[in-house]
Amino acid sequence: MKKMRRYRDFLIEELADRDEALSFLEVALEEYEKDGYGDVLYLAYETAIKAQGGVQKFALKTHSTPQAVSDALLSKDETQIAELLKKQILARREKDTDIAQNGPLPKGWREVALGEFMEFKNGLNTRKENYGSGVKFVNVMDVFGHNRLYATDVIGSVQVNEKQRVDYSVKYGDVLFNRTSETVEEIAMSSVYLDKKEIIFGGFVIRGRQKTNILIPEYSAYCFQAHTVRRELIRRGQGAVRANIGQKDLSKIPMAIPPVNEQKAIASLLAKWDTAIEKTETLIEAQEKRFKWLLKTLISDQQDNHEWRQVKLGEICKVFKGQGLSKNSIRENGKNKCILYGQLYTVYPEIIDKVISKTDINKGISSKIGDILIPGSTTTKGIDLANATALFEENVLLGGDINILRVLKENVYDSSFLAYQLTHSKKREIARYTQGITIVHLYGKDLRNLNLSLPDIKKQRQIVKTLNTAQKEITLLNRFAEQYRTQKRELMQKLLTGKWRIRNQNRREK
Repeated sequence: MKKMRRYRDFLIEELADRDEALSFLEVALEEYEKDGYGDVLYLAYETAIKAQGGVQKFALKTHSTPQAVSDALLSKDETQIAELLKKQILARREKDTDIAQNGPLPKGWREVALGEFMEFKNGLNTRKENYGSGVKFVNVMDVFGHNRLYATDVIGSVQVNEKQRVDYSVKYGDVLFNRTSETVEEIAMSSVYLDKKEIIFGGFVIRGRQKTNILIPEYSAYCFQAHTVRRELIRRGQGAVRANIGQKDLSKIPMAIPPVNEQKAIASLLAKWDTAIEKTETLIEAQEKRFKWLLKTLISDQQDNHEWRQVKLGEICKVFKGQGLSKNSIRENGKNKCILYGQLYTVYPEIIDKVISKTDINKGISSKIGDILIPGSTTTKGIDLANATALFEENVLLGGDINILRVLKENVYDSSFLAYQLTHSKKREIARYTQGITIVHLYGKDLRNLNLSLPDIKKQRQIVKTLNTAQKEITLLNRFAEQYRTQKRELMQKLLTGKWRIRNQNRREK
């Protein structure tokens, strides 16, 4: 967890500026009101207070009383924190005015059509045998995958002559757009090239090169994602099967452009959110590797441990099926909880609440605490059925295509341990029991014959505690990453449309 502490230190450093801290909290509040993630709101609040120098200084800078700030912090009550933040922050929001469509531009900004300062060119098309070696070659997927593109991000290559090398070159600051996509919503996604190494671009890509340096390259990484710009790009996308856009359409796109100093400030602030996302994703990757290592070390590598007991699944669990539930019976305001088999493919014991639905049906097979659920069929490969979920909630109706494993001796066998072992150590073995081609089935009678190796109950629970802790860390980090992405999107739209104004040093204009 040392890496997490280092990242928190980084965030505290970035939120030392009052306006940045308040902007950060405002977005966190909006996300709480939308998604209800109280733990994320509390951590954002606690981090901002620490970044501002403690309760006293935070209260002074936000026109609050130290007692109110302290009470909300100590309570850890997201409702209390949210109410205080509304008083501190939302008053500011009333001072901001939205830029309405076709409304007045922010002071100092100007609206320019892209064609007035950019020239566009379609990319290279050549024979199939020329691909695979030569100069690095940007394709559509490179544009989709990076809003900031570097030569190391480009995998493809192509053989070209000297004229093609010059005509289709990509220079530092050039903006690349995909000119075709599967859906109109993904048309003309952009990527700015921020490298000086030689690359060229392909036929399904359009290069935008500035004739007059109105946009700084760092700002170009974000400005084409403004909802006002995306709306115009999507509106001009054409095609029934695939969406397309041409150079003439791109030339007509209007863009509201701030002064260079404000561009630099906006790009600098948004880059900090990118850094936060990247650091969190790095932590997630590291934690996922650690989780896999723990599974291997604590369970998979112990299958031949002579101290572990060898049993068949049918000896320790009652195995039966759920009862049919129609999708048409699912209601948001239904009185009874239920789970359909298709909801079980990608969940773990501690996040099962994410897949529980509601139904008006009041009869059927009801769950007991500790039931292990395994899907009974799939339209894809059989290995997808090897996903066991331990459910720790009673009286949830279980759908008809669910295999239910009910532990016979709870003081001897831990449901979560069995779920982890079945999902991660017995995946391929379970897949061998599946039957069918178009629709693949897994039957409970076959599961009864599955061989398991189990330690004593104390060791089972120790292992479960370790794995649950590791999985919860991953879940929380994923939640943070998604929060940062959402915060960045919302912050970006406010900055790129001028709803929020900042000067150098990332300070909001008065």
